[in-house]
Amino acid sequence: MSKTSRPGRGHPGPEWRVSHRASRTDWSDTVERCAACHARVDLSEPHFQLLLERDIDKPGKITLERERVVFCDESCAAEWESTA
Repeated sequence: MSKTSRPGRGHPGPEWRVSHRASRTDWSDTVERCAACHARVDLSEPHFQLLLERDIDKPGKITLERERVVFCDESCAAEWESTA
């Protein structure tokens, strides 16, 4: 699966659902911001992420859209989810 975009600009709409939660260490030297506390998250270091999905209804297009949200750790992810 390829990397996906992130709705880290805030909470996505109610049509999005969490499809996967995981601790991760990527083979990437990318640095992103935690969606909850906005701290720097080096993806080559241990971090936590959620995979969000929503169904879309467009003829001739994909029917599922995915977004990845990055967090410092599981507690930031839980905080972010609780404020959705």
